[in-house]
Amino acid sequence: MKQSMKARTASEGVIELKYGSQYPPSHSYSVADMNWIQKIEKETNGRVKITPYWSGTLIGNVGNIAAVAKGTVDIGFITPVFEPSGVDLTIAAIGYFWGSPSDKLNIKIYWELWDKFPELRKEVDRVKVLALTAAPRMRLTTLRPVKTLADLKGMKIKTSGDMIAPLKAFGAEGLGISMAEAVDGMKKGTMDGVFCNADGYKSMKLAEIAKYETENLYFTRGPNAARGMNWDTWNKLPPDIQKVFEANKEWWSLEIVNIMEKGDIKGRELANKAGVQIVQLSASEVKKFSDLHEAEDIKMAQELDKKGLPATKIYNEARRLVKTYSATK
Repeated sequence: MKQSMKARTASEGVIELKYGSQYPPSHSYSVADMNWIQKIEKETNGRVKITPYWSGTLIGNVGNIAAVAKGTVDIGFITPVFEPSGVDLTIAAIGYFWGSPSDKLNIKIYWELWDKFPELRKEVDRVKVLALTAAPRMRLTTLRPVKTLADLKGMKIKTSGDMIAPLKAFGAEGLGISMAEAVDGMKKGTMDGVFCNADGYKSMKLAEIAKYETENLYFTRGPNAARGMNWDTWNKLPPDIQKVFEANKEWWSLEIVNIMEKGDIKGRELANKAGVQIVQLSASEVKKFSDLHEAEDIKMAQELDKKGLPATKIYNEARRLVKTYSATK
């Protein structure tokens, strides 16, 4: 692997690391990342210096795990859900958190799943995982109103894998593309909408494009591994420096949630000012869609079971933990 860490030990000087993200510095993800960088530099007493490269300067929306693994950057924003293969459990598991009252709780649950199921860890073992990402509720945001499920017919909508079948049942096409591609498609008129959290109104300038939000047609996107370090870089860090990074895995994950929640509020305010209209489905239609979504999660898990992956076990454990922790909140 390519070695991009300039300094290896305290005796050799400051350990200089590159951090790469596909997001602009204004995005909530990037704000959380910068807070983490400052915390790491402070807690290592300046022995670690992390230089960020934003907006896809060094890594992009796809292939970022490989970029980190080969040393293009020392640390990077990774998106396993956009990997072409080998991440089936990771993709499936993001749909297992419906009904959870908070993203912070989802972070706690995912770390427990991560510790219990080595198969989850194996899917991203090309890099050292340093943080998870969990996004606020992903609501349907569109160019034309969706007041009934029949209104979905003919639409092209960015979403996650487990939402594709429910959308198809009502005549829509769900596409697993990046937010940047989806927003660009909405500008060009080749996409009709996205499932997106409200932060996107600001960070992705969605408020300038979207016209409607179906407030109660949403899904809770569970966490996944989202920040990783090159293994050569990790293995050459002094043990005490490694401990600082390890001790901040949960902090970074929760800071991402905190900043995203603040961004969600600001994005909502911007959408209101821009005149994005809020519409609602009836309760019966919401249940109809949710039932299909749940059935699809179970079906996908069973299909992965046939491949020798413990998807149903992960699903059942995730659902058990959501129920248990929700009851004790």
